[in-house]
Amino acid sequence: MFRHLALAACALGLAFGLAGCDASSASESAQNVGNTAIVLQSPVPAEPLLRKMSTAATDAVYRGVRRVEQHWTIAGQALSSTYREEVASDGRGRWSLETVELVAPTLASPQQDLWRMLQESREGFLFRYRDFRLFDVAQMATNYTTLLTGNIVDVAGRSCVEMVSTLRLGRGFTYNLCVDRESGLVLRCEQVAPNGARMGLVEFESIEFTPVFPPDQPWHVVSNDERPLPAGQAAAQLVGFEPVRPLRAQPRFRVLESTVVTSPDPNQPGTLAWVKTTLTDGIEVVFVLQGGPDSSVGVGDVVRVSPSVGPWNHVEGVLSGQRLMAMGRVSVDDLLDLLDENF
Repeated sequence: MFRHLALAACALGLAFGLAGCDASSASESAQNVGNTAIVLQSPVPAEPLLRKMSTAATDAVYRGVRRVEQHWTIAGQALSSTYREEVASDGRGRWSLETVELVAPTLASPQQDLWRMLQESREGFLFRYRDFRLFDVAQMATNYTTLLTGNIVDVAGRSCVEMVSTLRLGRGFTYNLCVDRESGLVLRCEQVAPNGARMGLVEFESIEFTPVFPPDQPWHVVSNDERPLPAGQAAAQLVGFEPVRPLRAQPRFRVLESTVVTSPDPNQPGTLAWVKTTLTDGIEVVFVLQGGPDSSVGVGDVVRVSPSVGPWNHVEGVLSGQRLMAMGRVSVDDLLDLLDENF
């Protein structure tokens, strides 16, 4: 079985951003959304607010400056960074994310230039997956207990509902959230590890709704070649192998989408096609990538577990002769279970 495969440490670091609000307990009343109790101290309509939250990042029209904190450990060394960024959305699908200022640590000019280039190259990932997102309200209701504390707090001059979402089963992150009552936009999010350590904070310091955008607003331009995975035999013809699909996603996860991405081939000139399946438990996402046949490892299966980068874990290797990768803001066991169940 998969659990008995050789697991070799791998020094691959993910160039992914981290993300990640405090709250007290309450028990006066409850509303049900799906299978979970939304516990309330004040008469806030829970389900409409959650529905707004699931689309506010791109449906609302806004521009603001956020302070971002990241805390992680690599090879036993504690690292952190703090910076400011400007984020904007036109409410019609266009958005932008620009780094404004690196607060800490202090970097020499060449290093800071490199850091800014990295930030720019991964802005799509940061906006979609570092920031707190409610990808599926029903799935979130199944997997998380969400507490509305009854506190109405001010963030960047806006009246916000305070709530806490915690994974019901297993070891997962707790999200302390401050959500704009009118738009459903998350204006403050603190991500807390199971041991109580803060992993990340994203907080608006200022925000303007329905701003007038300048003609040269730097809207995000998609830079990676990612296409929807076609149905039937067209998928095998496109990627050059027969992918496993649909993936069995366990009760916790459901499949959001399947796409095709490419990467440089490490063994020869050219590129490799990967089938990328994105899954969610409502809040967290997991990426499972299938890269087709690979006989370079010889007989047997080999899976490498990379050192964690903040809340992100990553495993990769060859199973049953197939290249595979899995990564997500979930435990290594969750990633291994997904691979074990499907390959």
